[in-house]
Formats: sequence, structure tokens, C-alpha cells
Amino acid sequence: MLKSSAETKVLNVLPNDRPITAIRIVENLDKCPKGFHPISRTYDQDQDADLRESSIFKSSSARYLCVSKTEGLPNLVIQEIFVLTDKFNPPAGFSLLNRTVDSEQRAWKKKQLCYKLVDLRETRVAITDIIVCSRLKKAPEGFKLAGELNGVTVCFKMGNVQDSQSSPDANGRSYNVAPSPPDRPPRPAPPITGGAPMYPSIASDGGDHDYEILKPPGYPTGPSRPAPKPPAPPVPHQGSTTSTLSGSTTSNLDGVPFIPNPKFLNSTTADRFQFPVIKAKTMQQILNEYDYPFNVERQT
Repeated sequence: MLKSSAETKVLNVLPNDRPITAIRIVENLDKCPKGFHPISRTYDQDQDADLRESSIFKSSSARYLCVSKTEGLPNLVIQEIFVLTDKFNPPAGFSLLNRTVDSEQRAWKKKQLCYKLVDLRETRVAITDIIVCSRLKKAPEGFKLAGELNGVTVCFKMGNVQDSQSSPDANGRSYNVAPSPPDRPPRPAPPITGGAPMYPSIASDGGDHDYEILKPPGYPTGPSRPAPKPPAPPVPHQGSTTSTLSGSTTSNLDGVPFIPNPKFLNSTTADRFQFPVIKAKTMQQILNEYDYPFNVERQT
């Protein structure tokens, strides 16, 4: 069992205004996981906070709750816990705390503890403290009742997690709940030396014009030479009537003459080409010439 000085040291590292991120159950207090704080004493009587089940046949092993505000899944916090009998299944979104982390034994046979994890960025309230009461049957002031577990009462406290401040945890890591955007850098001070400044002064009218005027005085406003002229249109071939694609844009067909092949225009070679004579046929002639019975295809 931890000494009172060690418990005080752990409590100083884990202030109550920070949300609980993970919960475990152990059989031996000396085997509490790293980064977790065991609930070893009751809140009202300062007695042993053992949650073991009583049995008339044999003494069962001890059961202690352990909580952490630094371990667990990233950006997830515990928003609700409650005690449920083993005859009912946990509601949707809830998880069961049904095994010890040090001995891998079943936590309880008749009761089970359920908890709900939520995204820290999507909630404003979460559980910041869990206590065990040995005599009180209702939650103390500022706490809510989770239920009775083997003769003791489990209670929890809710807190506004968005109002908690950033502070280092036991491992030296920074814990940020709602990071704020970085401040805007200050405006540059005016130059001390005389003469014309390199950049124009920024108006102090309160407007958001810090980055609009960036050119120094005398900076050229246009190009130093005129733009190149577009290419001249292609020259057509002499002695023939040609044309090119119209339009202001250029293409790979610019300059290509659109004229018939010269061999079709030469009178000396025109007699060599005999165009076929198309003979008209009746429907019956076409059917007799191109008719096919498909007998072989039908037999297969």
C-alpha cells in the first residue's frame, strides 16, 4: 500500500480540475500501472477502499480502482460511469471494466462497472474525480452517484474541461485542452535613419492592410520591353488556289495547302483512271445473288 506522502505527491501532479482519461482495476496496490493513481482509501471514513465481493466460502482477492489523467487514448476522456448488474448488457457507447490489469482475473461476478469515453474536443464536461464511500449511501455534495458495488458507494465529480489550464503531467508532457490560435506578430517599428524608407509606411487606421503594399517607391510598374509580335501568316503557293484554317490561334496545319492531287487535274493522265459503272439491280436479283440458307449452322 502506498504511503500518505506518496499519495500526496501524486495528487499534486494530478489536480482535480483535469479530466480523467483512463480507469483500471487491480488486485494488488503495488502493481498499479504507471501513470495511474489507486483509490486506496474511502472518502468518508478513511478506510480501506477494497471493492472485493464478499463470499461465505472463501475470501476473494482485493479489487481497487485506479484512475489516470495522462494515460489512455489520445483526446479521449471519461464522461460517465455507473454500476450495472451482470444480467444486463452495457448501453451503446459504454465499455466494461471487467478484468484486473495485474492478474487478468474477472473483476466481479454479480456487478460490473461501465464507463463512457468521449472526444475531448466535442464535450465541455467530463469526470474529474472518482471517490469510494464506505458508509454514505448517497453522493456527497458536488458528486454524483455511480452506484453501489459490494457494500460501498462509488461516486464521481463532473467538471468543465474546457476551462482547465495547460500543465505538465508526470512524464513532463504538456496537457492542452483547448489550444488557442497564436497571437498575431507585432507590426515592424519605423526606421530610425533618415531618407526614403525601403517599404511604404502602413496605415494605422486599424484595418487589416499589413500585407497589401509591398513594392518600394520607384519600382517599375510594367515590363521593360514590349511584348513580341505574333507570327506572320504563311504565304500561299503561287499558281494554285489554296486556303488554310481560319482563326487567330496557330496549329500544326498552318501553311498546308488544301488543293486536289495534281494527277487528277492533269488532262494527259485523266484517261488512265476508269471509274466503275454501278449497275442497278432489283430486289429479286440481290436476293438470288447474296442469299444464304444457313443449313449447316442449323444442324450443329
